Amino acid sequence: MASRWPAASVVGRIGVWCGRIAVALVFVFLLAPLVVLVVASFNAADSVAFPPSGFSLRWYSSVLSSRDWLVSFQLSGLLLVSVVLTTVVLGTAAAYGLARGTFPGRGVLSGIALSPLLVPEIIVALGLLYYLQGLHLTNTITGLWLAHSLIALPYVVRATLVSAAGLDPTLERAAASLGAGRARVFRTVTLPLLRPGIIAGAVFAAVTSLGEVAITALVAGANTTTVPLRIYSAVQFELDPSVAAVSTLLLLVSVVVMLVLERFVRLSELL
Repeated sequence: MASRWPAASVVGRIGVWCGRIAVALVFVFLLAPLVVLVVASFNAADSVAFPPSGFSLRWYSSVLSSRDWLVSFQLSGLLLVSVVLTTVVLGTAAAYGLARGTFPGRGVLSGIALSPLLVPEIIVALGLLYYLQGLHLTNTITGLWLAHSLIALPYVVRATLVSAAGLDPTLERAAASLGAGRARVFRTVTLPLLRPGIIAGAVFAAVTSLGEVAITALVAGANTTTVPLRIYSAVQFELDPSVAAVSTLLLLVSVVVMLVLERFVRLSELL
């Protein structure tokens, strides 16, 4: 009696299931730390534990009523907005110029614009420390803004360069031939075509600024402690669930922002 499933089909099905199991294990490996963190934030005890000994919202209440944490949230929010706006404007202009320009040294400038991605972060942090000390900008919001913009700018340039490289110049020439000025062509034709790269770069810049610790630790001071730096300082001396609660709040905000962007601009297609 012939087998219902040919041998090749059985091997193929086993391969498909092995692939599915491997993908599932990868997702479990990636998501497990976040699940543990979120669950631990509801622990009723005074220390981080998994599984928690009881359910409580006391650590969320403690964080939201803490002046230090609220000041850090405000500072991180201010930095995030200012860094995204700065890097999007500068990064879009730089990417468009590098993609469409024909000036000498364009390759060198492109390498310089992307170089912070290739340099170890601690080296960049030391350079910024010496540089900002000379300008008396350490422990200032201006210094943090400059430092975060420097490390986030290459991501915007890189993402926008991809969109700029695919621009069809005939579209801009067609708009110009219809009487539109250069500014209007850039605003109505070029910018919409660059939009996927700009949005992707803005997301990368926001994530980079919000999660930056190494550079912030050297540049910031007692008056400019961001949320990631306060988390880092807190886990060095005491490991209570308030740190997990703060991390869960940041995770929640990130998920909400991603869902909104996915709903209105199809973020998954841009990244």
